Amino acid sequence: MQARRRILRRVLVGLGLDEAMPSPFLAAGDLATVGLTEDNVLRIANPLVAEESILRTSLRPGILRSLRYNQSHRAPQIGLWEIGHVYPKSDQQLPDETEQLIIVVAGGDVETSLAQWNAICDALSVGTQLDQSRIPAGLHAGRSATLARGKKVVGVVGEIDPLVLDILGIEGRVSILEVDLTVILNEEPKPVQAKDINRYPSSDLDLAFVMEDTVPASTLQRALRQAAGKQLVSIDLFDVYRGKGVAEGFRGLAFRLRVQGVEATLTESQLAELQKSCVAAAVKAGATLRA
Repeated sequence: MQARRRILRRVLVGLGLDEAMPSPFLAAGDLATVGLTEDNVLRIANPLVAEESILRTSLRPGILRSLRYNQSHRAPQIGLWEIGHVYPKSDQQLPDETEQLIIVVAGGDVETSLAQWNAICDALSVGTQLDQSRIPAGLHAGRSATLARGKKVVGVVGEIDPLVLDILGIEGRVSILEVDLTVILNEEPKPVQAKDINRYPSSDLDLAFVMEDTVPASTLQRALRQAAGKQLVSIDLFDVYRGKGVAEGFRGLAFRLRVQGVEATLTESQLAELQKSCVAAAVKAGATLRA
């Protein structure tokens, strides 16, 4: 666990981020200011000062204060990270203490936080699904997601809610990544297995669909990925369209699938069959092929 924590720290420094070390104590109302609940907090019986009367259940209030402080001192573009413990109340005598990671970047967006998470995943050999159906509290409703493994939530990724930024007096967008390190650092991933380089030429399939706004794009992407199987090299969402020809409450999603034969070059008939399977999987997921 210590070795993996050191690897993580090297990744964070390599991303050009600075470490912050805010106080683990909060004042009443600090969690509510950033959009979080105070229902599960532990209050200190005899705090030295009223502004430090609550044990933190999130790293977010402290690091956002640090971000605001830096902006007020003419450091508008800054990225901060912290590894620290949180102390939510539990049914036991002791709090349900866990170790957390948080990264915030002033001027960053959801792509920034996703790139950071991908770098961490590569370094620690971990992964999660992006769940856009569960919007994390205090984050932008349309530009954030939960990092999940089935029903278990291990983090959040996206952008801070603009209303929260207005209350705190922080300018511009702020990207955020929060991860439960108690889960991630305790894992022992399988060793990476080297694979032979595929020397067969690849082909691209561009497929455009129409889907309801309420259905996350990741649902369609997952269906296409499963349909393409082992022949899929990469899949990218390269266009989101709303306008003429697309009904209200729907949007167009265009994916580029790069496919490659495992044992031989894919023929035209094989590509056509693969495309047919992908379209069928998309339709089953609730999408319609766009003309």
